[in-house]
Amino acid sequence: MHRDRGVHTTRSWKGILPAALLMGSMSCGGAEPPSERTPRPVPPVALPGEEPSPSVTDPVQLVPAPAEPREPLARPWFQRLGGPQDDTAEGLAVDGAGELTLVWLSTPREDAGREGVPGQRRALTVARYGPDGQSRWSREFPRVRVDAPRVGATLEGEVFLSGNASLDAVDFGLGAAQDGFLVKFSSEGKPLWQLRAGQKAWGLAVDGAGGVLVVGEEWTPGGVVPVLAHHEGEGAFRWTRQLGVVGEGSALHAVALAPSGRALLAGRLEGALVVDGQTFGEAGGQGLVLLAFEADGRLAWGKELRGVEGRVTGLAVAEEGTVVLVGEHGNLLSWAGRTLSGPGAFVLASSLEGTESWGHSLSCGEQPASPVVATEAGGRVVAACGQVLSEYAPEGTPRDSRVLSLEDCTEGSCRVTSTTLVILPAGELGLAGTGRYGADGEAWDQDAFLRLLTP
Repeated sequence: MHRDRGVHTTRSWKGILPAALLMGSMSCGGAEPPSERTPRPVPPVALPGEEPSPSVTDPVQLVPAPAEPREPLARPWFQRLGGPQDDTAEGLAVDGAGELTLVWLSTPREDAGREGVPGQRRALTVARYGPDGQSRWSREFPRVRVDAPRVGATLEGEVFLSGNASLDAVDFGLGAAQDGFLVKFSSEGKPLWQLRAGQKAWGLAVDGAGGVLVVGEEWTPGGVVPVLAHHEGEGAFRWTRQLGVVGEGSALHAVALAPSGRALLAGRLEGALVVDGQTFGEAGGQGLVLLAFEADGRLAWGKELRGVEGRVTGLAVAEEGTVVLVGEHGNLLSWAGRTLSGPGAFVLASSLEGTESWGHSLSCGEQPASPVVATEAGGRVVAACGQVLSEYAPEGTPRDSRVLSLEDCTEGSCRVTSTTLVILPAGELGLAGTGRYGADGEAWDQDAFLRLLTP
């Protein structure tokens, strides 16, 4: 089992976050628990240029019913999680009641600067915590090798887990899961069903009706093909489509869902990609691309930033329609009339129809890392990069920026890196990442952390 080092509370976040950081609700979805079986998918929609399959269900509005408001917690809290090995927080989700689900990886110390230690292990852990920081349940899957695990939660608390079991199969209680996988758990952590989600699965987004959108890829003789699949709550396909072959080095990994059902996909594109007759990128070129798909899976619009060296690491959609993406770039990037110099991190916003709104460079502090982002219903944006948390007004005006620290640092020099964040229904911020304790020596320990920040 994992080592839970307890809940630490403080009475304010003075020096960590401004009181202005009050976030609203986050859009998720819910569904009745299905039976314990692997679902049989229904046929997918047609590929571009073909007629849609008659089995495709009609689009539905995915606007969730608002969760009952609750009073914000009086005090923030902090959880240090892990053991003697390296522990890394990989994904975080919140349901309609403010319950937090975290997934983290445990890997042996295998770098050149440190020796292995007794008791270190390899594992994947999925755990749930209440908005008060108390543990609800924890499930550890030992001795597994999993890449890019991500979690999502419905309003009622059911949990989706995706990831890649490339070397060895993983058993979540439903038999062997290989390649890219998608698993659904009940709100109590009981496995319900699982599906193969491609050769690789890179991310997911939960809709307001309890379904889930997954982005993955298949490997074909012609090259890598990005795949989008929107599943109902019981696992059947709502729609799915394979895009064209992309060049080596492409990474269309960031995905999000708008309340209307429109799906967003963003990432790095090498070469050219043709989607529903529209060409993005060019042979021998590189750039960033943002694609929007209608609720039935057809392309709505696309934007590209040709020539930009970089990648997209986070994508979010506010309830009123603001699309926000964050990432890293190595050269000049132009957006909404501004030119951002590189190398560095960025945060960009557009309307749900693709109109560029605003963009800024992101500060990451002394420990640069892949930036992540969350939005509130009113359009306020919160981004984390490394050890810096930044807030923006809906129109893009910077509100504040704060450097984060580890509250329980007793090992001397400690370093914090944020890896994922969510906004709770009452406005608190759930933040997860990794902390290096005693980082100046060769025997430092890396643990995952989960914290709640409140006004």
